[in-house]
Order: sequence, then C-alpha cells, then structure tokens
Amino acid sequence: MDIEFELPAVQHELMGHVGFNQGEPVTVTLESDVLVADPAASGWFAVQKEALPMRFVLVGPATYAFTGQIMAAELEKSDGGETAVLLVQCGDIPVRVICGPNDDGRLPFGTWETRYLTGVSRLHGIIEDDFQTAIGKSLDVTIWQLRRLVLAPGDPVFGQWYETDALPPTPYHYDRVIVQCRLHRSRL
Repeated sequence: MDIEFELPAVQHELMGHVGFNQGEPVTVTLESDVLVADPAASGWFAVQKEALPMRFVLVGPATYAFTGQIMAAELEKSDGGETAVLLVQCGDIPVRVICGPNDDGRLPFGTWETRYLTGVSRLHGIIEDDFQTAIGKSLDVTIWQLRRLVLAPGDPVFGQWYETDALPPTPYHYDRVIVQCRLHRSRL
C-alpha cells in the first residue's frame, strides 16, 4: 500500500536536517492538521457511535479522507476550550488526529474511545518524536519518492514541484516536501 505525507520543515529541523534516499526504511507517525467539526473547513471531522467501514483515501497531495475507530483519546480542557488528541485506526493505517473545539469551545459529543471518526486532512509525518502525549502509533515504511515544492523567496524555480529520489541534508525553511512511501510487507 502506498502512502504519502508532508514532512514539515520543523520536523526536518528536529531530525538534524538529515537526508533521505529512495529505498530507505523509516518509522513514521501520521498526524493530521487541527480538525474542526465544520464540514465547510478544509480539515474537518465528524464522530458517530455506529460502526462505519474503514477508509483511507488519497484525495490530494498528502491529503486523505479517512474513517476509522477511535482507539485512544486524550482530552484537554482549558480556558480556550476543549481539544483532543485521538488515535484513529483506519484499517491498517493508524492516524494521530488533533481535534479542535466548536464555536462554543466544546468538542462534539462522543469524541472519545470506541466511537468512529470520519475526517479530511493533510497528513504530516512525525519521525523525530517530540510529543507531549502518548497518543500515536508508528508505521514502518520504505521511501519510494520525494516531491518538493520550491517556495524559497527569489528562487528561479519558485512555485514549481519537482520529483526526486533524494532529499539533501540541508534546511528548507519555505519549501514543502511530500514523501511517498510504501508500507513494509509485514503490515500488509
């Protein structure tokens, strides 16, 4: 099974700006953007009690529509409202989902374990773990290809994507990097 995720520049910095090459094995945790319970938002989620078929469908660059069961949840209440970090199992793919509150500052009813969550989000690959919570589950994958969107101000190829089989061990503060990979066969 092929998967793609964005490797955020801050994550690459935490890793010491390590280089990547095609065929290299990597252990990664897939993490969503902050999702809200508004289907008009670019990243949204909905929760329900009844079981839904597991889905994990690529709908854009490193962006997935997914459905799965909430296997673990960590809810936090603060003056700013409620938030949640969830582990959602979408068939063979575990996704760490970050949920933001509704306009009233509260999460939708049922945002906890055993419920089912559907959502849409860009996925980020977390390789160097700096979590403040234990929620998450990693996958072993093999890098298949890298796509880089050049966004450095003044670069002659600004705004262009290019495909490569290697990511050099240098910082990329503005560029976007999409890692295309395959699950290790033991997971299939």
